[in-house]
Amino acid sequence: MNRAKKPGVPGGSRISRGFDILIPALLTLIFLGGSLGIFFLVRTPPQQEIRVTAVIKAVANDSEFWEVVKTGMRAGANEFGLSLDIQGAWAESDVEGQIRIIENILKYEPPTVLILAAADYIRLAPLVEEAVSAGVKVITMDSGVDSPLPRTFVATDNVEGGKKVALEMIRILEPGRKLAIVNHVRGTTTAIDRERGVREVLEKDGRYPVAGTWFTDNFADRAYAITGEILREHPDLGGILTMNEISTIGAAQALLDSGLAGTIRLVGFDNPLGRINLIEAGIIDAVVIQKPFNMGYLAVRAAMDAAKNGGLPPFIDTESVLITVENLYEPENQKLLFPFVE
Repeated sequence: MNRAKKPGVPGGSRISRGFDILIPALLTLIFLGGSLGIFFLVRTPPQQEIRVTAVIKAVANDSEFWEVVKTGMRAGANEFGLSLDIQGAWAESDVEGQIRIIENILKYEPPTVLILAAADYIRLAPLVEEAVSAGVKVITMDSGVDSPLPRTFVATDNVEGGKKVALEMIRILEPGRKLAIVNHVRGTTTAIDRERGVREVLEKDGRYPVAGTWFTDNFADRAYAITGEILREHPDLGGILTMNEISTIGAAQALLDSGLAGTIRLVGFDNPLGRINLIEAGIIDAVVIQKPFNMGYLAVRAAMDAAKNGGLPPFIDTESVLITVENLYEPENQKLLFPFVE
């Protein structure tokens, strides 16, 4: 027996089946589309790498100070997850070399942040202005520049350090004796500020005439030769004040070779390459020790804050300590005299 067809649209069963397939598919697309839309809305762009380039005064490994600074910087970069590149001229006196290095950095691969230990207070200032104009944040470290643009200055209070050197000389040397200042690189803020601190104390005291200031260009052999000249020209000399590590080493060796060690007093700045025996033997009466690891580490931390537009103080003091034979073996001072270097 034939069955009558149900009234309706011809092929209705096929359309129904089509809707049965189409509707779930459309719902799936709507769901996926909504999910993708939500995904793209909440997705944040990948964090941009913070690239830090440090240009220090010298990369030669004969300066323990800069080797420890570099160790502190690398420790900071590892802790904060920053990309760090350390460059510098071979000698601290090579101002032209440092200028060329910075010019090339800004020309070919400007970093997020430039950390600069300026070899010259005046001559490096225009490059700081150029870097900031190019969108590079600038942090100065150890030695500053004649510019208000750096976000902060991470350094020892060098005027205060110079005062410590002078006050110790006054403590150990009888009044009226002549003094000589053996400084390092003319034009750097470390040399300027340390001598300023020394002279402020001596001028206020008024009992110690200063024969003059001599610059070594940060070469130990030149410091040695200059000290010999001073000894010949000023046989009535009572003491020598040296303003950095290399000057201290050269002057100490000259006193030792001349037979005047212990007779002419020597108070210096920076750790003389761990030559603790020079202090033990009284060849060096005292040294003002900086904290170079802290300086490197804090400069990198400041670079991270600057990259993230965080607030920074205008000056970050990394401190210094006067080391004498009396406090030589205190545990904290031993860490400064014998720092770990990578």
